[in-house]
Amino acid sequence: MQPMQPMQPNKLIFSLRPLSKAIAALTSASLSGPAPAQFADDQSDEDRGPIEEIVVTATRRQEDAQDIPQSIHALTAEDIHKRGFDNIQDYEKSIPGLSSVSTSPGRSEVVFRGVSTGTGEWRTDSGSAVYLGEIPMTSATQAVDPRLVDIERVEALPGPQGTLFGSSSQSGALRIIPNRPDHTGVHGSVSAGASATSAGSPGYYVESYANLPLVKDKLALRAVLFDSQSGGFIDNVYGRNIFTDDDNADRVEEDFNTWAQRGGRVSALWSFSDRWDAELMAMRQEQRSRGDWKADPAAPGLKDLEIVRFHKDYRDDQWWTAALSLRGDLGFADLTLTASYLDREIFYEFDANNNAQIRAQRVRTPGDSLFGNVLYDTAFQPETTVNDQSARRSTFEARLLSATDSRFKWMLGAFYEQTDDDWDYDFGRVKNLKNTPFGAYWELGSKLPDTDSWYNEEYRATTEQLAVYGEMRYDIGEKWTLRAGSRWFQYERDRREFKNWPKGNPYDVDIYRGKDDDTLYKFALDYRLDDERMLYALYSEGFRLGGFNSVKNPDSVLPDQYGPDTLTNVEIGLKSEWLDNSLQVNAALYRMNWRGIQRGITDPDDWTANGTINMGDARLRGVELSMTWYISERLLLEASFTEMESALEDDYFLRDLVPLADPASQDQRMGAKGQELAIAPPRKWWLGVEYQWPELLGAVGARLRYDHWFQAAMHHDWWNAMNAKTGNGGRKLIKEAREASVQLSLDVEGSWDLTVSIWNLWNARNSQWIDSSYSGAFGPEGTWPGVRRYVNMPGYNQPRQLEIRFTKWFGSGS
Repeated sequence: MQPMQPMQPNKLIFSLRPLSKAIAALTSASLSGPAPAQFADDQSDEDRGPIEEIVVTATRRQEDAQDIPQSIHALTAEDIHKRGFDNIQDYEKSIPGLSSVSTSPGRSEVVFRGVSTGTGEWRTDSGSAVYLGEIPMTSATQAVDPRLVDIERVEALPGPQGTLFGSSSQSGALRIIPNRPDHTGVHGSVSAGASATSAGSPGYYVESYANLPLVKDKLALRAVLFDSQSGGFIDNVYGRNIFTDDDNADRVEEDFNTWAQRGGRVSALWSFSDRWDAELMAMRQEQRSRGDWKADPAAPGLKDLEIVRFHKDYRDDQWWTAALSLRGDLGFADLTLTASYLDREIFYEFDANNNAQIRAQRVRTPGDSLFGNVLYDTAFQPETTVNDQSARRSTFEARLLSATDSRFKWMLGAFYEQTDDDWDYDFGRVKNLKNTPFGAYWELGSKLPDTDSWYNEEYRATTEQLAVYGEMRYDIGEKWTLRAGSRWFQYERDRREFKNWPKGNPYDVDIYRGKDDDTLYKFALDYRLDDERMLYALYSEGFRLGGFNSVKNPDSVLPDQYGPDTLTNVEIGLKSEWLDNSLQVNAALYRMNWRGIQRGITDPDDWTANGTINMGDARLRGVELSMTWYISERLLLEASFTEMESALEDDYFLRDLVPLADPASQDQRMGAKGQELAIAPPRKWWLGVEYQWPELLGAVGARLRYDHWFQAAMHHDWWNAMNAKTGNGGRKLIKEAREASVQLSLDVEGSWDLTVSIWNLWNARNSQWIDSSYSGAFGPEGTWPGVRRYVNMPGYNQPRQLEIRFTKWFGSGS
């Protein structure tokens, strides 16, 4: 590990800005002041105070989150319900170190601690893992996003988690853990809500769960159902094409972006003895989006929630998963065996009219050597981009955890996974393609099918991974605990890409195949100041699997193989409880080195070949703080804060990465020393204040809550960040974001509650991603700068929304 350069005095990454000053002052005053009277009397080991213990399985063993020497942020079932969390975009705001970009609901990229090369890396693996219970569900740029219905907790684990959760957890893991069936009795809930959106259309949702014991103390069933729709708020307004007089009069529509989500989950638990049980869980979820979440506010004559489109985008995302787990007590150890399967189908058709317009216009521009070929000319015909994509994942995991009561505890595990991904992608589906100038292709003498697909790509990839891992814990006396872990992994990849121009006319075939293995490690040491306070130091490693570039293409200058990229993390932290457990303060300070960063690249000597290279190193460092404080029996204050710095360690040019046949390309810059990483906000904070009236009207209690979130500006992709560093016109396109909400609830404990929420209280316009696809054509330095349309289009968050929700609980376990 290379030493990091010392921070210059004028750098403010760890300086106390207003929020951190307030938290520090508040914490300092709290630690020195007397305990609130209502929590100071009659305290005992059984009465821990108002902050409840949260038991997590972040270490694959049930432990109090406050006893684990790493940064952990857990949301309980109560948190999820009372704060109205449905999906990733809701709860990531309150979790320090977690960020995301979302092109549309249900299509998010999850990033921990800024470890990302930005949007659009379709062929590289995800660096952040997503789990549903024991089921790995990771997907690059399109994270599976289960709706949070009847969820026991969400665990966010920032920092490398590679020893326990494998390659996709290079920078962190997000674990969504459903409630298990239980034998206690019949219970459940039904919840319904309706919403009205400012300058938009209404929405609704209905969700329920039921727990049903079928055989006393032996067999129980738990089932979940949900159905929801979010109202639209983007208007597709009248406009003409870029280079023709065609208009979109037949596509004009208000609030044309909608999102529907529906599905269900069922689990069965069979306890066939006091020491053994088996659980079968299956879930299916469908998501359908219609319209576009982007707007074009910089275009002449358009307002901030308007765009001109010639096709109504649609995207269908359907997945189902199943897992069977067997758990048993062997006396000396607990055994867990889990087999799982995930099947996901995605189909979308998006407006690509601008692509067709630009291509045809360039063909007809004198002197354009690349696009002067008539075969590029599709005659300004309407065009869409279409993708039919599927993903399948099969896993098997066996795990042994020591069960004896001793200072030495251990765990051993083995993991096998096979992933199959494929897509059938039409870069351009053009009306009447054969009758356009491109029809000259049919006159070349080849027998071509009659197709509307101008360019097609078929992608097939299989990855097999085998891993063996283990961790140990040893209590050194009363104060010190040492933990160590390791994981050996071996992988084999087989990827094939078949390119057709047009579809049915093979143009290029690339085959990527190979096998490799590696090992990574983890060490942690914690010191207990007393029963409520712990200091820890952690070293951990994460990785993404390496792979192979085309073994068939003789013209490719890409390396035959690219290695795993690795992330090493050094973290020191504090976990603490104060004032008779009415105040909890946790902090983590980390430094990470990202080595051999994997980047997707097009072969500079053969534009038909796509591959991956290891391109450079980056450093990241930051601080994460979280606090929960019951100021009184009725008043709760919660806060989180993170500040971080990321930087590429050197300048990188194409000549440093691949041997080039064309010397003119050697000086193409691929990375700039000091450039920030993408999707790495330098600062983020969240504050929640809640006041309760336990018995406002007899048995009816009330709760008032206000939440506020802020995130600093950040880059959305690698090239934008590089250009900003080199002074080549780049700037942070995802601007500062802030959002607030207020909720008022009435409830009878264990019976019902009624909540009125105002989301995005101040009606803020926040960019959830930026579409910069056309900035090179229509931007200030573009080929046609006077167009001033479709330049850096923001994908907006939901405007102000009023929601009313009613929940009814029933049964003995409610």
